[in-house]
Amino acid sequence: MKRIIALIMVIGVLFLTACDAVSIGIIGGADGPTNITVSENNYKKTFMEKYVNERKLPALDIHIENPFVSDDRTLILDDTIENNLELMIYEYYRNLMSGSYQEAKEIIADDSLLAATEAHENNFKQGIYYSQIFLDDVELADRDDLDEISDNNKQAIVAKLNELNVSEFGIVKVEKTIKHNELSLSLVPQVGDGEVTRYFLLGKINNDYKIIEVYWEGFMMD
Repeated sequence: MKRIIALIMVIGVLFLTACDAVSIGIIGGADGPTNITVSENNYKKTFMEKYVNERKLPALDIHIENPFVSDDRTLILDDTIENNLELMIYEYYRNLMSGSYQEAKEIIADDSLLAATEAHENNFKQGIYYSQIFLDDVELADRDDLDEISDNNKQAIVAKLNELNVSEFGIVKVEKTIKHNELSLSLVPQVGDGEVTRYFLLGKINNDYKIIEVYWEGFMMD
């Protein structure tokens, strides 16, 4: 019986790192090349036309508790939050650290990230979680940065936008350092602390922004 319980906990901790250690929305990743159905003549125009104009985003008047501490978990922000898209991603991590998983899931429209977040929730109930997330950079990519995205990735993004009927989108880059709690580290040797870069694709669906995809390092050629 004890061996069965231990096995369940090991499987659980593997799911804990799903956001950082499995393929979430990788274009041309382990699941094979993404099928592109968007016309080659139109995708670049659509990509640029639908990308959010940062200068038109509403000014923020907010106070961010920094560091944010919840029991033995800490979220540290070493950057400024300048718009509502960056704020969405910060709040996603804050909800993870506070255990407010329902709020975290409400802004997700991507099945892979939703499954990973639910795995975090299940492990959190077993005492397996991040003890600290240090957000070094949370930044909305500006239009000049978009040249660093490959044409294949742009095509796949436009296909995703059309599939979900997205009227506007933005990409938020996050550079973070994660630390696992002792129970998490004790279960599986492969689980470790370290620096992680992710790119969140946010799309406006029915006037509300949602997270519609997450990409790994190498997504932008910076």
